[in-house]
Amino acid sequence: MKISLMSASPPSRRAFLICALLLGVAVTSGVRAQELALPDLKHFKRVRTVTFDGPETLLIAQIEYLDIDAAGRFLVTDILGEQVLLFDSTGSLQASLDSSVCEPGFTFSPESAHFRGDESIFVLNSGDHWGYRFNKDGTCLGKVDREFDNPRFLAIDPAGTLYGAYVRPTLEMRRMSATGETLSSFSIPKGEFPNANNRLDEGGLVADGTHLFYAAATEPAIMKFALDGTLVGRISKRSSWFRSPRRDLPRDLSPKLFEALREWESTTTTWSLFELTDETLLIQYFSGERGIGYQVFSKDGTLVAEELDYGRRPIVHGENGLVYFVMQPGLDSQGDLPNPYVEIYRFVAP
Repeated sequence: MKISLMSASPPSRRAFLICALLLGVAVTSGVRAQELALPDLKHFKRVRTVTFDGPETLLIAQIEYLDIDAAGRFLVTDILGEQVLLFDSTGSLQASLDSSVCEPGFTFSPESAHFRGDESIFVLNSGDHWGYRFNKDGTCLGKVDREFDNPRFLAIDPAGTLYGAYVRPTLEMRRMSATGETLSSFSIPKGEFPNANNRLDEGGLVADGTHLFYAAATEPAIMKFALDGTLVGRISKRSSWFRSPRRDLPRDLSPKLFEALREWESTTTTWSLFELTDETLLIQYFSGERGIGYQVFSKDGTLVAEELDYGRRPIVHGENGLVYFVMQPGLDSQGDLPNPYVEIYRFVAP
């Protein structure tokens, strides 16, 4: 369970995970997930392994976020290492993104990095600026619009338009320019458990140029919006595997919050949402008792494939019919921890 313990500014996942662990709250982090065995999936076939090569000094602490462009290049966000690395499709280092070249004196503390088509790279930041822009080769373009603030989820459509799903101060969707300037917005319907959706840093957003697909942590369905904000459908198919919440989390940061979080360990939450192909969505679920599962839906809501409780290793990215798992090798013969690598699987429709 990924949690946000604050209710004001956008969350820093590292601080919250550390705080939660110190306070005895069981949290499934990316580090722990990387230690698990590679899953054997019914609807995906393993196709290749990519290791990341660079100078001998190249050190990746943890791959928290991963994006892939049309050429197969990898954009790796290492939050613990406070770096964003650009690799070609074979895993060779092309660039280490450096905001100080064009914005000296400001903190570069990336949360996630996103390809904006084949034009540029957009980085969400938790430092002095909420974001930075880079050219597609990794060279610095500058900071984002001064009014921009970090969304819970960011998606970029094929035309390069940015969409952000915000949970604070209001629940809304914003359409933004390439610099992060807000062009329009609309309200997102409030669910049955608004405090939990505010605090749980899970779910996802997909923008395909025609519709927006939004999944909150505790909602039982993917919301499908027209670009003008009209809710045109909900996508869901639940079975007895799913465990719904019994009550919402408290709003304030108090001992009751941590008591409630322990109850939520058995609750099924939406972990992530990806556009698997042009026609399908992949939604991933997490349950403390039952592990991780996924469902693949067509964009009109038809269930195409599902595999529930396949293990405890999350899919970190999915697109173009492929899904990506991050692997962390054990200590080598010299006692050093090698860099993580990626295993790639291809979707095989039933």
